[in-house]
Amino acid sequence: MKLLYAPDCSDHPNWGCRYMGDWYRNALAAVPGVNLRRIGSRWYFQQDARIPAPANFGELQRIAETAHRNDALANVAAALAACDCLFMNAENFIRPLTLKGRRLLMLAYLAKTVFAKPVLLANASLDLSEPALAELVAQVLPLLDEVQLRDDTSATRYAALVPGVHFSRCIDVGWTAMPAPAQAWAALALRDGQFAAWPDHSVGFDATRPYLTVCASSAFAQPDAANPTEAFVDLCRRLAEEVASVVLVAPCEVDARIMRKVQAATGLPLLGLNLPVQQGIDVLGNARVHVGGRWHPGIFAATGGTPLVAFGANTHKMHSLMAGLHPGEPVFDPARIGEQVDAIVARARAQRDAGEALRARVRDHAATMRAQVAGNLDIVERMALLSDAAV
Repeated sequence: MKLLYAPDCSDHPNWGCRYMGDWYRNALAAVPGVNLRRIGSRWYFQQDARIPAPANFGELQRIAETAHRNDALANVAAALAACDCLFMNAENFIRPLTLKGRRLLMLAYLAKTVFAKPVLLANASLDLSEPALAELVAQVLPLLDEVQLRDDTSATRYAALVPGVHFSRCIDVGWTAMPAPAQAWAALALRDGQFAAWPDHSVGFDATRPYLTVCASSAFAQPDAANPTEAFVDLCRRLAEEVASVVLVAPCEVDARIMRKVQAATGLPLLGLNLPVQQGIDVLGNARVHVGGRWHPGIFAATGGTPLVAFGANTHKMHSLMAGLHPGEPVFDPARIGEQVDAIVARARAQRDAGEALRARVRDHAATMRAQVAGNLDIVERMALLSDAAV
């Protein structure tokens, strides 16, 4: 079976995208009978005006009518014509104000209606608050052979949008992360330059002493987001004084822009954008507490037992993550961090003081989630077997 995998995010400067890109590529290639071809992530992430991103379903239908004659889609059309099946990693792409989600929906629709290929959409979160995007979802996703949603909120809203629609609940592959135990790497972490990834550096990070990690939030990617640097400087200083030493984390470009300014103001160590993801997982998983508004760093931290103090994100995803990790705990408004420093510090202190009992509960939750990830590829394995049997 010739399987087309899109988008391949393993080269994207975002820890979560790189982790998922590598996991899916390796797992799909390991399925017996699968011949994997990848569509690079640049097709989705570049701001290329030639590539359509349909604003509504009527526009998508018109694109489909001319797909064979559209020069901008020539490479994509050739890849779809040559494959037996399309597998898409949706992540957090299907949301307002992003081209990526609309292009994914377009690719799925072309594959299904123009090229008559089986289509699998995995690992999806859906923000259906924009009516035109919700219409695209309602028209495209029910056509697909498999839709896997990774959080309860997306599942509830999709079911309400299209009553009776079939979909599956899947577990984010980030739960498969396994941080090294502190005793296995803490001494190594003291080497000069161990966590240096140009242009960022982590001078002053001592992994043998208690520390907590802080990242920003995808909410700050919004065009109208206020500059949160001053609030983060205040927060990090308070956390360092009252909870534990602070390590700044920049898992994507948005966080890097903020955390480099925080580092300049505070001198705190920074784990940068280009750090190998596994090194970041080791640090997050051995922190006393992780504070931030990023889905994958929160998951990576939890795999080692690190509790989360959460900020909101650009969708409902952090509320969904907290509901599983710490039911009843607040999710702080990222636009009001400066007003909530006392409360954030208090929650971080409480989680630190909860000690090993809380860490054990978090690890148990992570282990439960991890055990369910393997089922995400069941349909691919069944299709590969059917393909082999038909030869």
